[in-house]
Amino acid sequence: MKRYFDKKERIITFSLFAIFLIIGILTFRDYGISIDEEFHRAAGFYWLNYILDFTPFREINAEVTNKLLELKEFDFQGVSLTYGVIFDIPLSFLEIIFKIEDPKNYFFLKHFLTFILFYVGSIFFYKLLINRFSNYVVAILGTLFFILSPRIYGNSFFNPKDIIFLSLVSIAIYYCFKLFDKINYKNFIIFSIFCALATSQRIFGIFIPLSFLAFYILGTLSKKEDLKHFKGIILFFVSFFIFTIIFWPYLWSNPIENLFKTYQFFSHHPHLETLKMLFDGKYIDNNLVPYNYIFTWIIITTPTLYLILFSVGYFFIFKNFISNLINLKENNNSYDFWKNEGEKKDLFIIFNLTFIILMLIISRASIFTGWRHLYFINIFIIYLSVYGLYKININLNSNIAKKSVLGLIIFYLFFIVYKMYNYHPYQNIYFNTIFANTIKNIHEKFEVDYWGLSGKKALNEILVLEKNSNNVSVGVASYLQLEKSKKLLEKHEREKIKIVGQEYEKADYIYTNFMSEVDKKYNDKYNIPETYSKISTFKLDNILIYELFKKNR
Repeated sequence: MKRYFDKKERIITFSLFAIFLIIGILTFRDYGISIDEEFHRAAGFYWLNYILDFTPFREINAEVTNKLLELKEFDFQGVSLTYGVIFDIPLSFLEIIFKIEDPKNYFFLKHFLTFILFYVGSIFFYKLLINRFSNYVVAILGTLFFILSPRIYGNSFFNPKDIIFLSLVSIAIYYCFKLFDKINYKNFIIFSIFCALATSQRIFGIFIPLSFLAFYILGTLSKKEDLKHFKGIILFFVSFFIFTIIFWPYLWSNPIENLFKTYQFFSHHPHLETLKMLFDGKYIDNNLVPYNYIFTWIIITTPTLYLILFSVGYFFIFKNFISNLINLKENNNSYDFWKNEGEKKDLFIIFNLTFIILMLIISRASIFTGWRHLYFINIFIIYLSVYGLYKININLNSNIAKKSVLGLIIFYLFFIVYKMYNYHPYQNIYFNTIFANTIKNIHEKFEVDYWGLSGKKALNEILVLEKNSNNVSVGVASYLQLEKSKKLLEKHEREKIKIVGQEYEKADYIYTNFMSEVDKKYNDKYNIPETYSKISTFKLDNILIYELFKKNR
């Protein structure tokens, strides 16, 4: 049943999203450059060049070719061929159209547009909650949970693939819910487009249409779905396949074979076989993560209240499912998997979350650098948190109790805002309060600044100290990361700084940010010479992000 909101509710909703947008616009330049951003820029130009070969726009094609010559250090026959570029290609095109020459302006544009897509994804998450609960307060609070997930919010400015995928999944699930409400050809086509966009960004997006099909089959078994819609299902999958190929140039030459190659690549990432990853104080192989890896990362980096409400929501939905499953319909041998469309949507969410995590654990798929590859499941986590809040609310008998719960939640959200403000622009390293304040030397137990964002701050700190100098050299264990950070500086500042990597004897300063490939137990990258003195330590709460050393003079 469609619910129409009053003027007050519309004003509050509009204000929330307006404030969110303004904050993003005012702060997107604050974030450093991540390790993968240059790689995705190169992939964008590679595939833009490939597409333009089919067009008469030779002038533009010549400019793209020149860009590729500038990016010749990248292996275009390697990993770039298997990543979706639905976001990278338009960005490369904009770089050409607007004649962006200064690299920092390109990355600032990218940060802004990444945020905008996350912003759109949050709007559709709000619409998804309204669709399910028809409760304005619950939808607003759920959207705040979604936005105020510190790690994901931080990533929403610089993460070149995981946040884009999360936003596309959010939109796709909303249209999936629309189909649950009303099956028609229009909804099938729109749903297929966003499923294709998600899959073209990351092959894992195929889980959405497959789970939709599974629920359609379950619906026919319980005689809740009419087989007359089978033609629509066929239309959906045909259009989904066609749109996926259109949006993903890698598939153009051989769709089936290249899809299979992509699946193989991401199941066992070949480029990470020799790298090690810090987890629970131990350095482990990226392709040999323990079974508790995903659970641990989610638990230690998700705000505690969300986890509590999630547990409540998961319990009640699972309880409803079991109850429906064991009760046969009268005079019928079919099972009642859900009693109404609301329960169907709840079951869809819990089914996908459970199946995805179990599949990843059983297959031992390549998951590394935290749970960023699975940020899209935050949609399910927050949904279940919202459901938990919804169940608590409807089971409270007094208005006083309901207002007290609401007050506690609002207070907690203000606390999260305070933490995010203090962490800015490093919300991506957030650990919830329980772990951030109780685990000593957390940087020695878990990945912290694996994206290398702090390089921008460290370089600016050095520039302030060396404002009267024309040349300054910086040593660093992770050479490439700091070299990338230079690109966010002004041109004259970039020319002033020289990165000398691990040749510490040539360095005026040494920067350490404890990146994952640095195993202090097995190499000497962090053996700082005695001729250097520590001049700066950057910490947030109990989390050490980097240290800066200066040569004694």
